[in-house]
Amino acid sequence: MYIGIKLNRLRLSVISAALAAAAALCVIVPCISGETGDSPPVLYTVMYHGFTKNPDRQNDYMIDPAFLEEDLEYLRDNGYETVTVSDLESYFSKGTPLPQKPVMLTFDDGYYSNYLYAFPLLRKYGFKAMLSPIGKACADEKNGRQNEFYSQCTMEQLKGMFGSGIFEPAYHSYDLHCISDGVQGVQKKNGETENEYSARLRRDIEAFRSLMHDGANAQVSCFTYPFGAKSEGTEKIIREEGFTAAMDCEEKPTALSSPEELYHIHRYLRPNGGTLKEIMKI
Repeated sequence: MYIGIKLNRLRLSVISAALAAAAALCVIVPCISGETGDSPPVLYTVMYHGFTKNPDRQNDYMIDPAFLEEDLEYLRDNGYETVTVSDLESYFSKGTPLPQKPVMLTFDDGYYSNYLYAFPLLRKYGFKAMLSPIGKACADEKNGRQNEFYSQCTMEQLKGMFGSGIFEPAYHSYDLHCISDGVQGVQKKNGETENEYSARLRRDIEAFRSLMHDGANAQVSCFTYPFGAKSEGTEKIIREEGFTAAMDCEEKPTALSSPEELYHIHRYLRPNGGTLKEIMKI
């Protein structure tokens, strides 16, 4: 187990170093079709959570799966193509072209309804996406008690989703997805020293990566901030841990002007109502 994790971390460190070198050298990234040299590609990213068909249970974070299908139809019919963090890494490190109209779909928390609804719909439309599960919640989930509203994916389900090539994994904490004493997710606790904070976050990252490696045969290079919250030293830690990208909850497009922008991928929350065109103004 540990050898595999160390090799994966070495690979991520190499990618991270390549991206950093590209940024330091001010490498001119390749232009996509229809793009001028003065205009970097613009990435629109959508943030979903869970899905339910029960109207009494629907809210901004648990939406009718019919809205997801409407979104996928809109994107397909208007020429958008999905990308993942791996595609963005390749764009900067290898010059691999992006689609003319790139969009990234992200699913937070690892709800069972992602497996039940999103997985088959993405397959139907030929799209791919990022999935950011909460590690411990998925590790504790058992088959036989799954409900579309409150259950998480099992590790076996995650393994199938990541192995399909449709979903790519991202960190969303092993056991830090909570709000306590005003501290959200991976933020530094009140009274905690920098060393204590660093050690606590790194332990959680290690636990998450071990779980994904051993239970889902997946390696993780993207960091999804729980609640979109971070502290002053958080980004430094995740860079040192070999993450090459990070996603927040700021609702605006991401201009892909340099590899540094991969650490600040912004996302639009998809609520239970309206259209994707209205939400993202595209």
